[in-house]
Amino acid sequence: MDYERQLKSFNWNTNPFTFQITPSIFVGYTKELNDMLTGLQSGNKFSLLLGPTGSGKTTMLKFLEQKFQDVRIIYIPKPPKDAGDWVTVFEKVTKSRFQIRKKSINLYNLNEHVKKSLKGRRLLLFVDECHEASLESLEWLRSLTDQIDGLSVVMAGLPVFESTMKSNLETFIRRVGTKVELGNLSKSETRELIKRRIELAGGDDVRPFSHNIIDYVYERTGGFPREVLRVCNELSLKALEKNITTVDTDFLRETDAPEARISQDRITSLPERQRLLIETLAKHGELTPGQIISKLDIEEYKDKENGVRSVNNVLRRLMKEKLVERKKSGKAYVYKVSDRFQTLLVQA
Repeated sequence: MDYERQLKSFNWNTNPFTFQITPSIFVGYTKELNDMLTGLQSGNKFSLLLGPTGSGKTTMLKFLEQKFQDVRIIYIPKPPKDAGDWVTVFEKVTKSRFQIRKKSINLYNLNEHVKKSLKGRRLLLFVDECHEASLESLEWLRSLTDQIDGLSVVMAGLPVFESTMKSNLETFIRRVGTKVELGNLSKSETRELIKRRIELAGGDDVRPFSHNIIDYVYERTGGFPREVLRVCNELSLKALEKNITTVDTDFLRETDAPEARISQDRITSLPERQRLLIETLAKHGELTPGQIISKLDIEEYKDKENGVRSVNNVLRRLMKEKLVERKKSGKAYVYKVSDRFQTLLVQA
């Protein structure tokens, strides 16, 4: 049976659980979305949208684009690392009104060209993955935004970006009028996400998944949207391979990988301090040791310095066990849960 005919057995026209961003069926984060909308409608110059990988930041940006259809919007998936590339980012605005050669526009006169092009109208700039921006690039963005009336900027990125700004861009962070932090969906929101995806693909409610399977998906993913899609896709493909039209607990018992159960047992058997630390990383994404301490109760330590040393020792053990990974971010190291264990750690 070919793939398209297999999908028809679920009454699906397409696979609903691909990682395609679908803002029209954005689910959850009602308070966070309202806070962001209020900030933008009131004209805030800068807004922060923070959250771990897979929490729905890009989808929210795309949803906001639809909410402001009468406003000029520029969306960029990554910020320019070279400050001079801001000229290219704003090129659509400047070029639409003035047939000026690109070489005549530079960082020092860009604000004047943008203002003339806007003629008093609003412009929203959505910058995704802002934690990847260079400090010089961010400084220029702050300067340009200060000088352009009607320009509002929403910057989306990992939680570590806020600490980078506090440490290196104090004048910038003071200009942030709205900060929204995404975490995970509730169980009912997780079900609604699955339902909307399936119905968009032509299916009915959450079928072929049983209610128990929805509970299983939530427990296994912790409600992180990208993980929900990944696990639902995994279950769907296994069911299609076996020509099964109902995904229930019997199906789960037959297909659940022993490796996953072993990994989960390993996590639940960790010492309390190690579990607490990796649960913090699973919830908040990439963090420095200092940021981890700020989210933990440090009363058991003599002081913050003593706490950071203790956290570093635990991190080294977890890295040795391949439960945690680290990477360089500026002058510091940031730590995150290994991709292989992210879902299981949320559950544990």
